[in-house]
Amino acid sequence: MSGKHITQQQVSRYMNSRQSGDSQSKAAAKAGISERTGRRIEKQEHQSGTERHWRTRKDPLEAVWSTDLVPLLEREPGLTGT
Repeated sequence: MSGKHITQQQVSRYMNSRQSGDSQSKAAAKAGISERTGRRIEKQEHQSGTERHWRTRKDPLEAVWSTDLVPLLEREPGLTGT
């Protein structure tokens, strides 16, 4: 399962199994994840569904945003992005 993202449903299934007394390996097997991922979930090191806070590409409007677009949008508030 290396490299595959786990779902919130798998996290919930793992945690429910752990709370009902199952071992890490048994709970991980029930949830369809590795034991290592189970340990990460318990240590809250696992990121599921979090948004990234960094840019993945350069902003194409960076050069003209403050000089051209902001004044245009202030003059004509009815403009939309389409």
